[in-house]
Amino acid sequence: MSIEQFRAGALKSLRTLLAGLLALGMSAANAAGLPPLPAGLAAPATATRTPAFNLQTAAGGNLRADELRGKVVVARFWASW
Repeated sequence: MSIEQFRAGALKSLRTLLAGLLALGMSAANAAGLPPLPAGLAAPATATRTPAFNLQTAAGGNLRADELRGKVVVARFWASW
């Protein structure tokens, strides 16, 4: 077995595992009786523009939304109360 065949098999196994975990998670959420989205609330449309914002970075600089145009951005929000 070549390394390429091994990688292809491992990737296929990983995809199958991830699909199974996703299905299991969706089933668990459904079984838990999680409420559906409230009426009038829909998933956001794709390719929407980010609203203008200005944030202070941990290093003390500023970050504006227009500086990030065209880049992939992951926003993570949390609370620590």
